[in-house]
Amino acid sequence: MTPLMEEILQQPGALANVRKYYASPGAISRKALKVLGASRHPTVIFTGMGSSLYAAYPAQAYLTEMGYRALVWETAELVHYHLKILTRDTLLIVVSQSGETAEVVRLLEDLPAKVKVIAVTNMEKSRLAQRAALMLPMMAGMQAAVSTKTYTCAVAVLMYLAFALAGEDHRPLSQALKSAVEAEESVLERHDVLMPPTLQFLGRPPYVALMSRGADLASAYQGALMLKEVARMAAEPMSAAQFRHGPIEIVNPSHCYIIFVRHARPVPQGRKTAGLLLRLAEDIRSHHGRVLLLADRPVENVTDMRLIQVEPIRLGLGTLVDTVLMQLLAHDYAVQFGYEPGKFWIAEGVTRSE
Repeated sequence: MTPLMEEILQQPGALANVRKYYASPGAISRKALKVLGASRHPTVIFTGMGSSLYAAYPAQAYLTEMGYRALVWETAELVHYHLKILTRDTLLIVVSQSGETAEVVRLLEDLPAKVKVIAVTNMEKSRLAQRAALMLPMMAGMQAAVSTKTYTCAVAVLMYLAFALAGEDHRPLSQALKSAVEAEESVLERHDVLMPPTLQFLGRPPYVALMSRGADLASAYQGALMLKEVARMAAEPMSAAQFRHGPIEIVNPSHCYIIFVRHARPVPQGRKTAGLLLRLAEDIRSHHGRVLLLADRPVENVTDMRLIQVEPIRLGLGTLVDTVLMQLLAHDYAVQFGYEPGKFWIAEGVTRSE
């Protein structure tokens, strides 16, 4: 078994530990949030790089539905071009597995003292943790390969934080995470059933587009990152709506299009946009593109498509399951191509240069 596969298999346990910790009273101090001004409906900005950034999409979707101004902003762009957006009325949530990446360190150096920081990190002695007014541990354990556990744990921690900011009872979230843990376990148990026919259907595409909408964009971005890091595939994530505005012109029989279709979203519009995603899948198929659908409901016509039906997960947390499938796909592609899964060739586990 590869080191990456070992860490993929550890995710249900890690997610269960996060659930147990953050469901306990006082895990996220209401007093600390009040001191930070969370009770005044501040502008909430999530920032990070790579998977740390993508993990924030479900929490952002939840908070905007609850009436908060919530943004997701890449740290490099924030620190070099948009730092003045941060004021006393900003609640800055910095997400970083190591708490030591180059962009996060630069942000901490340049950050005005008046800006309130909540850190979500896996390293409790990092510079990020030391600078933060409130530090929330990812509790993912050691991670030697590319981001797997730290991504799924960060998604869960950020959602607990979003519930706390909104003053909502966390029990619906804890129940959704329980379902996600069980669904992850089911996917991992069916690895040998799900992946071989999927790889056979997809072949060896020179280009892969991953698409969805809303909170499920997290799956598209993180899935593309996994395919690039692990399988060295040219994978591009984007909004399904943006794909129709020009990129659809490159639909080609040799390409692969992965579409995440979830009805169980945090907003009522989820059902409507799920229909739009299925229509896009059909349009791509009609032009001979190879479509892999990950859908949480049966799909009537999947002729010339590959469908993997996934468990419905509430609150926009489908990425916790979808991403595990993408990890398995990337891992098995890497093995097929003769790569060592999860080993960086050029980058580092902790990016220390900009």
